[in-house]
Amino acid sequence: MDTNRTSDHSIQPETAGQSATPPEDDPTLAVASQLIGLLDQFESLVPGFQPHDAAEVYRVATAARFAHELIQPTITAVSSFAPASERKMFDIERGKAALQYRDALRPVAQRLSALLDGVEFTIDSQLAESGAEALQAYAWAKAYAKGRNGAGLRPYLDEMRRVVRKAINRRKPPASAPPQPSPGFVSPNLAAGRTGGVDDLPENFRQGARRS
Repeated sequence: MDTNRTSDHSIQPETAGQSATPPEDDPTLAVASQLIGLLDQFESLVPGFQPHDAAEVYRVATAARFAHELIQPTITAVSSFAPASERKMFDIERGKAALQYRDALRPVAQRLSALLDGVEFTIDSQLAESGAEALQAYAWAKAYAKGRNGAGLRPYLDEMRRVVRKAINRRKPPASAPPQPSPGFVSPNLAAGRTGGVDDLPENFRQGARRS
């Protein structure tokens, strides 16, 4: 990215505010497009495929929870006991077809679930190294911005701080009430809060930095 340097050593991007986009000849884009096409083909092959419907999911899940174990004994009872068969309250052939559908496609669903987990992990693995470097850059920027030449860096640091804290807050459990300090004693966390020295770097990153 082309940049201009100002007298206070800050870097002014010519394309400020624009996110980095991959070049049009990026081979990953071609692979992704091919995979989307294969997924469309896969979806078209699933007999009676139904997109996830939030309005119906509770009703469907509730009935299906009983279906797995209840269909087969119901088939046996209705086919063996004439009064139950005469009521025509249960479609035996539809029940058999539903079990066959489950047995055929459940392994496919399990394989797809494993594939999804693998793709997500692969994406995260590609991001992880640059993410660690970005955290190192953020830690450096926090220190540099406090110096006499740091004014030009502070607007960029503010955006970095915003996204770091947003990511941390997404994973943070609900905060419990802090313990009351004893008279004459101020806990390190409270002291940091009073002086503005809040360390918002992830705990595992700080531990790794200390070890290195």
